[in-house]
Amino acid sequence: MAAPSAFLFDLDGTLADTLVDIAASTNHVRHQHGLPALALPAVRALVGHGARSLLARALADRLPPEGPERVRAIDLAFALYTEHHDRTCTTHAQPYPGVREHLAALAAAGHGLAVVTNKPRRFAVPIVKALGLDRWLPVVVGGDDAAALKPDPAPLRLALERLGAMAAGACMVGDGLPDLRAGKALGVRTIACLYGYGDPVALQAEGADGYWTAFGGPSATHRPH
Repeated sequence: MAAPSAFLFDLDGTLADTLVDIAASTNHVRHQHGLPALALPAVRALVGHGARSLLARALADRLPPEGPERVRAIDLAFALYTEHHDRTCTTHAQPYPGVREHLAALAAAGHGLAVVTNKPRRFAVPIVKALGLDRWLPVVVGGDDAAALKPDPAPLRLALERLGAMAAGACMVGDGLPDLRAGKALGVRTIACLYGYGDPVALQAEGADGYWTAFGGPSATHRPH
């Protein structure tokens, strides 16, 4: 008998609402650069491609042109962000409704479960533990664990390896285009979370094997053609 398939979950905007804490650290860095705070919707639009990408976009008006000085500026910004986020990444984070129940049901059915996030591991692991999700999610692959970030399939492949699971029958669940594209690149099923931080229209245009309007369902009634 074949083993139950594995489920790989994004973190921010999929398993947990972490936006307030991300915005606080982003705005801390902006303040250090003499920039005004961004509202939550503006920060929400920056989430999904990793902390360095978020900061590069949040500080676009203050960064040098492409080159070594720009890389150094982003490194310094990331150090500021890290110092702040290390202390605050779990302050307001909350699992979405139904997350604990659905993960418990999947685990009870024997499915391998993992987090695959572009968020640095130093933040992802404490959040998963603080929310009590580590009992069902024994594997956490952060944005600095694999050779590349999603949409590259490398983090998904690493998570499956650590679970001892096969790609056949596996499913990537996430609220962003990088999640769907990574899943497709690996050849696994994809579920787009329309309640998260990603643009629902863009997610539907990208196409997925399923759509959730809340964690674990119900499925969206609309399907892209």
